[in-house]
Amino acid sequence: MHRALLVNDIVHAILQNVTSVTDMTNFASTCSVLSSPALDILWCKQLNLGPLIMCLPRDTWEVRDDGFIHLSREPLPTEWKRVRLNASRIRKLIGNPTDTHSRHPPQPHHLVLHKLFALFPPTSLFPNLHKLDFKVVSDRPEFSPDLALLRQFLSPGLEVLAFCLPSGIPVHELERLLDALAAQASGMRQIVISADHDGSPCQIDLPFNKMQKLNLLDVLRNVCLTRHSIADIGHLRSLQVLALNLHEGFGDLDPRLGDMRLELSALNRLTLVADRLQLCTSFLLGVITPQLSSISIKYSKYAAQISLFTAIAAFRSTSTAHSLLDLFRPLLKFRRLTDVKFIATGQYCLDDAFIEDAAVAWPDIQELWFASDEMHTSTVTFTAVLSLVLRCRSLRVLHLTFDDTQRPTFPHRREGEDAPDGKRELWPKQTALQRLHFGYSKLSRATLSMWVLAVVFPNLVDIAWSQTSGVYNIIPWLQEAEKFQHLLMRRKMDPVMYAFLPNFMLEDYMSLES
Repeated sequence: MHRALLVNDIVHAILQNVTSVTDMTNFASTCSVLSSPALDILWCKQLNLGPLIMCLPRDTWEVRDDGFIHLSREPLPTEWKRVRLNASRIRKLIGNPTDTHSRHPPQPHHLVLHKLFALFPPTSLFPNLHKLDFKVVSDRPEFSPDLALLRQFLSPGLEVLAFCLPSGIPVHELERLLDALAAQASGMRQIVISADHDGSPCQIDLPFNKMQKLNLLDVLRNVCLTRHSIADIGHLRSLQVLALNLHEGFGDLDPRLGDMRLELSALNRLTLVADRLQLCTSFLLGVITPQLSSISIKYSKYAAQISLFTAIAAFRSTSTAHSLLDLFRPLLKFRRLTDVKFIATGQYCLDDAFIEDAAVAWPDIQELWFASDEMHTSTVTFTAVLSLVLRCRSLRVLHLTFDDTQRPTFPHRREGEDAPDGKRELWPKQTALQRLHFGYSKLSRATLSMWVLAVVFPNLVDIAWSQTSGVYNIIPWLQEAEKFQHLLMRRKMDPVMYAFLPNFMLEDYMSLES
C-alpha cells in the first residue's frame, strides 16, 4: 500500500470523489486504513433505522409479512456492539419525500425501537447526530404523540431539527418540548415545525432570545407563532431563511401588528402563508431586511374590497390611492429581491405604473409570479411587460395577466443604454427569459405578440396560460402556441431567414397602422 494512504486527509479526499455505493462498500471491505473512513461515509446519512437493526446477527431479526423488522430472539448484550458502533457514525437521520419510488430497507417495528431506546438513550446511541427529521423515528402511529422521545434526541450537537406536532397535544407537553429546545439544543441552527391535523393552527411560543444561532426558521402547515414570538424574531441576528404561517385568529387587521418592527439584517428568503393578504402586507411593512432576495406569499381567503380598504387605512404605505394595488406596493421597498412569488391569489389589480416601478425596484429579479387562480382582467399592457423584461436582464420566469389586445410600442433600447454600434437599436434582445405564463391575459392576434416574443427573447421556450372550463376560449391560445412553436423550429432550422424576422415585423406593423 502506498504510504500516501496513511495520511487521513488524502484518504478522505479520495473517498469524497467516490459516488457509487457499491464502490464505497468495496473500499470499506479492503483494509483497516480505508475501512473506517469509508464506513463513516456510508453511514453518515440514513433514511430509516432499518439498516442499523440489521447489523444484529442474522438469526436475531426477521422481516415479517407486515413489512417491518421484528426480533426473532433476544439479542445478547455483546451482539449490540456493532449496532452502537455504526450508530455513532450517523450524522443525519432525514426523510426522503421526493424519492418515493426508490426502494429503501424495511423499517423496524415500533417494539424493536422501544427495545433499542430502552437499552441505549438516543443521545448516547447517536453522539454525532447533527441533523434529525423526527419522522424517520416517529412516522408510526405508536410514536406520533411521544414528544418525550423527541426530547431524548436533543443535544448541544444537534443543529438541524424537523418535527410534526400531533393532534390533541397536551399544552404542558408542548411547553416542555419548547423549553427543552432552548435548554438542551444550544447549537440549533435550523428548525422546521409543522402540525398533523386540520382546523385552527396550533399556536406556539418559541424562546428566540435563547436560540440566537438560528439561521433558518420554518413554521408552517397548521402551526403559527404567537404575536410575542413574532416580535422576538428580531433576536435572531443570523436568520437567513424565514417561513411563517400568519393566521386570521391572531392580530387580523390589528393596528399593533403594523406597528411591529423587526430588523433582520441577514434575512435572504421569506415565505408567508396567511388567511388573508393584508396580514402579509402588515408584516412586510414592519420588517427591515436589507439583504432580502426572495419572497413568496400565499393566502387562502380572498378579502372583500371593503376589508382591503380597511387594511390600507390601517397600514398605509407610500401610496395614497385606495386601491387593491396598494397591498403590493410594500414589496417595492425591498431592493435586492431576485424572486417574488404570489401563488393562488384571488383577483388582483396591477397597472403599468406598478410594473414600471417594479422594474426600477428589482433590476436583478429572476422569477416574478402574480399567479391568480381566478379569472380576472388586467390594465397592464403588453408594452409594459416588454419594458419590464427588457430592463430586468436576469428575469427567467414571468407569470402575469395583462392586456394583449393593443399593439405594443416598438421594443428599443432606452436612452443612455449602450447599443452595438452606438446607434439606437430597435429590437434589443433579452436572453434570460425562458418561461412566460400569460395567466388570464386577453389575446388579440393583431398584436403579433408571438412574433415579438420570438424576436426579443431568443431563449424563450415555454409559454402557458390559465384555463377556466366553460368560460375561457382556449382555441385562440392553441393557435398562438402553434405559431410560437413554428417560430422556434424556424429559428433552429433556418437561422439566416430568422435574422430577417425583425424587418418583416416592422413592415407588417406599418401596414397594420396604415
